Amino acid sequence: MSTPTTNPNLDLPPPPALCKLAVGLLGILVALSALPWIYFSLSKFGGFAWGLFGFELLTALAGIFAVLLGLGKYKDGWGIGITAIAGAILVALVFGLYIDFWMARKTDFPDVYPLAKYTLAGRAAVVAVLFALASIAVFSRNRQSIPYIVKAALCAVPVVVVAGLMKYSIGPGNWINNTLNPTGGNGAASAVLVISLGLLFIVLISAAGHLLIRAYECGRPEAKKTAQ
Repeated sequence: MSTPTTNPNLDLPPPPALCKLAVGLLGILVALSALPWIYFSLSKFGGFAWGLFGFELLTALAGIFAVLLGLGKYKDGWGIGITAIAGAILVALVFGLYIDFWMARKTDFPDVYPLAKYTLAGRAAVVAVLFALASIAVFSRNRQSIPYIVKAALCAVPVVVVAGLMKYSIGPGNWINNTLNPTGGNGAASAVLVISLGLLFIVLISAAGHLLIRAYECGRPEAKKTAQ
């Protein structure tokens, strides 16, 4: 007589094969990207750069765990596992390569600067993709999450568009920038615009966050059973 299980994770479908393959490949790239920096930290910078060494070692380990998850070595908590790996890579990137080299040694070692620039950009992109893959693995469990994702995107798009227009001073963005930084002393209009835009952005971002959380909740075992 078999013993009934109470583990809800056993009812969850496996993550999509494409997600697992992508996570494994990204893990390999991340682990390989740490090797030259581990080597540089030993003697390149006039001594043992222990901070950079430690964070790059953490990055390599995160990449190895990503490969293991991509191979299906761990069945439970796949989405949260990928999220944790992405977070570890991001933290190590900021406190290791960015602070210990970019902020402290960039001008002293211009020959290493191009590698640092591409490594920073590449790992930031990998972190974003890992977060997306973890989300896809959760969203794919229940199609009821799709409407929430669409609504969250619709709330976030205006914020992204306005921010982009302001950054590059295009069209309405140029007018917003001129109003926020008045040269003629029109501080009242600037204050009104700041308050209005601030409230609008807070409402839209809060709504997008709430809808995204609802989309994640659809991937819970209880929500999956209810939908069935």
